Amino acid sequence: MRVFAAATGLVAVFWSLSALAEGQPCYGVPALADSEVAPRLALVTPKGRTHFVKGSEQAGCPGAGAACAMGAFVVGGDAVITSITSGEYACATFTGPAPKAVSTSGFLPRTQLGAPLSQPSVNTAAAWAGAWHSGDEQTITIKPKGDGHIAIAGEATWGMHDPERVKRGGVNVGEIEAELSIADGVAAFAIDNDGSTKPIDLKPADNSDVCRVKLWRLGPYLVAADNMRCGGMNVTFTGVYRKAE
Repeated sequence: MRVFAAATGLVAVFWSLSALAEGQPCYGVPALADSEVAPRLALVTPKGRTHFVKGSEQAGCPGAGAACAMGAFVVGGDAVITSITSGEYACATFTGPAPKAVSTSGFLPRTQLGAPLSQPSVNTAAAWAGAWHSGDEQTITIKPKGDGHIAIAGEATWGMHDPERVKRGGVNVGEIEAELSIADGVAAFAIDNDGSTKPIDLKPADNSDVCRVKLWRLGPYLVAADNMRCGGMNVTFTGVYRKAE
């Protein structure tokens, strides 16, 4: 199926992460880890359809063979987010327009991802404001609070697509809430066990259950990464979000 996005004015986002060995799976945006990430903007280069390809879940992938090809594809000017690389391929995620804001992840040829573009950091609260969606299980709402601060409220679930889990009340949930300032196009925070907002610490103790979140406002996207400690089992806010207009 076609993964749709209007070509005009869209950008691609690249993560400055080290290339990994051949034969990696692609899970989209990586969860927040000890290492720092640095997203950058670029345009997908013009061409016809460029199909996503599978990773190591399929033998011999990622690669150019028919067995690796996925149905979803992008075209020149579409916006993607890349993370790890595997040979000549980059793990990428595309999120379509809200309200559905469906995300598709897979590998794309690195030759089809243009050089990063330089643009000013987005630090104005108004540019962050809105209801942002990544699929139907992740929502982050941002409101300006004055003095450059923003109020963030998020809800995420895991298991809503499993009717049996829904029936037995087994859907796991998570919530985030914080008020903070934006710095260099990034909003980063930790939520302590008492619910208070604190500066983010990317290297907490191994047994720490503190929820840690980092957000970037880039082009048409809000990009989020957390440490998988912001809700019930498997709940995460990590993803690529599009704003509901």
